[in-house]
Amino acid sequence: MDWIIGAVCASMVAGAAYAKKSLTLSGCLAAIMMGTIYYGAGNLFWFGTLLLFFITSTLLSRFRKDRKQELEKSYAKSGNRDAGQVMANGGMGMFLCLGYWIFPHPAWVYAFIGVMATVTSDTWATEIGSLSRKPPRSVLTWKVLTPGASGGSHFLAPWLQP
Repeated sequence: MDWIIGAVCASMVAGAAYAKKSLTLSGCLAAIMMGTIYYGAGNLFWFGTLLLFFITSTLLSRFRKDRKQELEKSYAKSGNRDAGQVMANGGMGMFLCLGYWIFPHPAWVYAFIGVMATVTSDTWATEIGSLSRKPPRSVLTWKVLTPGASGGSHFLAPWLQP
């Protein structure tokens, strides 16, 4: 029954996101598969954590979208998430969820929390950082990067910047 509930809930969320153009068709299909697994192999905790990430990240993507549109042209990916982006953000969590289903142990849950914190912070930093008036800097070399480049940060402490 959990698998059916997961499929129905995931279809409703992904379908609404597709209708709002937050997901492409491939992203919608990947989200349905992923959400079904998160609920079916996991439970409401796993599914709810994924849902919380998706809703907050979607809202941040839409926040001041008019200012982000020009910058988005130079980004490798845009605000409409495709299957690759869905898997990049939720795929590792999905495999951890399946691991927990096959061999229940708290370590799977702790790893999942860490993974979801990581993808959430990365996504939020991109969405908020893209509104910065200063260009991003490399987290490794502190050199100025073009907006949208991987490895950049707008939030490096001023005393670390050259």
